[in-house]
Amino acid sequence: MNPSEDPPNRHGIAPVKKEYIIKKEEKGDPLEEIIDDVDELQESEEPPKKKIRTTRTRGSNKERAVKTFSEPKRLCLKVSLGEVCDSDSCKYYHDLDTYLKTKENDLGSRCINFEKYGRCRFGYRCRFLNAHLSHDGKLIVNEELASSKIFEEKNAINVELQKPLRKNKYKFPKSDVYLNEIGEEIAKQLEKEKNNKLRRLQAQYSNDERNSEADAEIKDYDHPEPKEKTIDDAGIVLGTTSSNHEGKGKVNIISTTDAGTTSETMDINEFVDTPDVPLRGCEKKKISFKNKLYLAPLTTVGNLPFRRICKEFGADITCGEMAMAVNLLQGQQSEWALVKRHVSEDIFGVQICGCKVQHLVKCAEVLNNEIEIDFVDINLGCPIDLVFNKGGGTALLKHDGRIGKIVRGMQKVMDIPVTVKLRTGIQDNIPVAHKLMPKFESWGIAMATLHGRSRQQRYTKLADWNYISEVSHTVKKMPVFGNGDVLGYTDYYEHLEKDQVDGIMIARGALIKPWIFDEIKSKRHYDISSKERFDILKKFCDYGMEHWGSDSIGVNQTRRFLCEWMSFLHRYIPVGLLEVLPQRINERPPSFRGRDELETLLASPNSHDWVKISEMLLGPAPDNFIFVPKHASNSYEG
Repeated sequence: MNPSEDPPNRHGIAPVKKEYIIKKEEKGDPLEEIIDDVDELQESEEPPKKKIRTTRTRGSNKERAVKTFSEPKRLCLKVSLGEVCDSDSCKYYHDLDTYLKTKENDLGSRCINFEKYGRCRFGYRCRFLNAHLSHDGKLIVNEELASSKIFEEKNAINVELQKPLRKNKYKFPKSDVYLNEIGEEIAKQLEKEKNNKLRRLQAQYSNDERNSEADAEIKDYDHPEPKEKTIDDAGIVLGTTSSNHEGKGKVNIISTTDAGTTSETMDINEFVDTPDVPLRGCEKKKISFKNKLYLAPLTTVGNLPFRRICKEFGADITCGEMAMAVNLLQGQQSEWALVKRHVSEDIFGVQICGCKVQHLVKCAEVLNNEIEIDFVDINLGCPIDLVFNKGGGTALLKHDGRIGKIVRGMQKVMDIPVTVKLRTGIQDNIPVAHKLMPKFESWGIAMATLHGRSRQQRYTKLADWNYISEVSHTVKKMPVFGNGDVLGYTDYYEHLEKDQVDGIMIARGALIKPWIFDEIKSKRHYDISSKERFDILKKFCDYGMEHWGSDSIGVNQTRRFLCEWMSFLHRYIPVGLLEVLPQRINERPPSFRGRDELETLLASPNSHDWVKISEMLLGPAPDNFIFVPKHASNSYEG
């Protein structure tokens, strides 16, 4: 068989060499049983009876419980560091001796935080306490290393920022000026529409035919009742300009958020010829995106430790997980954790999602002012119901006017580039990306990434690269990246040359094999050994405990995210086991035996085996630790 040709494959099964496939009589293979059942149904004359849904919920993980990790007794941070807590309102535990007697056993003798920074910031709470505990029960500190080493993560939210955000007192001078400008535009448009309707009414009712009902209708349009505020379809609250002489140049900015409605009078003259004036395009930061390897923003699995792994394998651009603009504006600690950046991420962006102009523009301003990032990406591609039903993600694709307001506003309040990531459209047969791309270019978008699937399609069927190629020709200068189904260097260069895109964003391909970036740069198929893959997982756990913590909560968070990653990573088939190269992302791995026991274990689709792998790296899992993967992919269908 020609290696360049796809093998004949009836059921979308990856072409693994026969000597490695586990036969049915040797071990029951659920996949083969499913295939046999499908064959029997196809051969039978009677069509299968349709399943009756017992609930209205959709999706395989609707009943998935959200697992939170906690300790029976949470030791006060100051006490855990050997200090004295002088706060009367502290709600944590303070009896160190009792805590140490009831604390769970250590998981090992090596603490990554102490080893790297000279001190462990979790102190007595650390699950590797013996690594930095003296014989007399005191915490050990390597002063030389502790004084020279700087913590490598940036963009953590502090109290000075979190307080005004939570109390809705953070100032948005640039956003308020912009929102007032477009509010006036919308008010003029509403006035114009009202006048047009008034003229139509007057033409409809002549003097002879006009009656009292018609007069009343015309009067309603001619002299409408005054309103305190007007809200347009994009969620913009229009301010009212003060009419007296003393208030000249002042506007009443009314902001509506989930926390409530606030009103504030601001002087427009404060923002004339001041540093708050938006930068011109030539003064803003520029990034060359073309031909760079871009790791996609991946919800849940695209966390900071995983991005560090990908950076080491050669990723050029990284982007944080999708963050909700409203949650960032409310100062939520969990949402701000998504924008953290490691020092190794030299080109790093943040992806935000929302549905209202004021939320996204204000969020862009606070991100631009408070953290270190190189670009902000607008999410126009999230397909999940929770986001779509609120008007965010792919739902914005049907509101190009609102997208224009968002983009122009974000560019006015930031001095870094704005990018977008979108799908082909909402429905399979109604693509809209080709209509939006020229508009993105006219609005000054720095780069657009098109995922070759619709919202309806989710991950079923292959990405439509022909459409991506067609869309890339609708713009002149703006870089266009493609996204979808790239799992090897052959896929990468084929799309780059054939479809003439400026670059390719890699998502699931990096989750299945993070060394894909090295393969692309070296143009080779990397037959990575099971020991090398296990070492990658070790490194991920070290990075995880450095990021989430080496106490019980941090270790279990690391364990959970390792298992989330394993739900993709187990799909990798070693190069030496394949009959035909390369592995395709839509081909389901059959049950196969690896070249050693570890390789077989790493390929297991059983979540209990993923927990077993985590125990090899992080020690025994808690008795109540149950893992259900968040991402149950149906992407093999095609």
